[in-house]
Amino acid sequence: MQKLFLILIALTLAACAGNPADKRELTEAEHYREARKQLDRKTFLDAIEQLEELEARFPYGDFTEQAQIDLVYARYRSLDYPGATAQAERFIRTYPTHEHIDYVLYLRGLAHYYMDQGMFDRVFGSDKAPRDLATMKDAFRDFDELVRRYPDSEYAPDARNRMLFIRNLLAEQEIIAARYYARRQAYIAAANRAQDVIRHFQQTSSVEEALAILTKSYQSLEQPVLAAKGRELLKQNWPDSEWLEDGEVTIEWWPSDERNWLSLLTFDLLK
Repeated sequence: MQKLFLILIALTLAACAGNPADKRELTEAEHYREARKQLDRKTFLDAIEQLEELEARFPYGDFTEQAQIDLVYARYRSLDYPGATAQAERFIRTYPTHEHIDYVLYLRGLAHYYMDQGMFDRVFGSDKAPRDLATMKDAFRDFDELVRRYPDSEYAPDARNRMLFIRNLLAEQEIIAARYYARRQAYIAAANRAQDVIRHFQQTSSVEEALAILTKSYQSLEQPVLAAKGRELLKQNWPDSEWLEDGEVTIEWWPSDERNWLSLLTFDLLK
């Protein structure tokens, strides 16, 4: 029994003596190096844990600002998009003139850009236009702020490309709404949505169809002068438009003036 007790004591002493690094706490620089190792290995959850501990232990240290930027990146890469945007906003409020603020704006834009995009979307690229695009609008504002404030930033070209994509998406969403109202003979609402596309999304491919819907809406509203203006704009800009036939605007699915009893009873759901 005495021998066993002596062996246990020896093992305990050997364990303590064999690992002297465990006796001391890591310095700020060592903490940050460990966090960078996790980022380089793409183990982002471990990196977040290390960076949060670094921030808690050294809130005013030499690596504080860089650690907060790395936290934005790590949260974004770990698909924690709400956490990434919150972390970015906190950094921007705290360091509004930081030399890397363009990078943080870019990351915030990316997080908003992908926030409502699930795994199915990333793999199969499903259509987002029919959805609520609130976070896409937030992404557009982030990218717009980036290119306005830092037009020469290395992140500005990609931000501009994503803004073009978002504009097309927003325009397509307005067209979908215009079609919806037109099919239900809510021609004023359809015309308003088409006008929004023409006014606010002039560089998108949706303008052509918007002019066609606007023209047909005015025709159905018995506004021949306004309808003629829409038709002429369509002819001038898209003389070979699929919505032009013998000089007149034609939309195959456009409802007739008479609504049948089934449409009335079902609120056009079975139209």
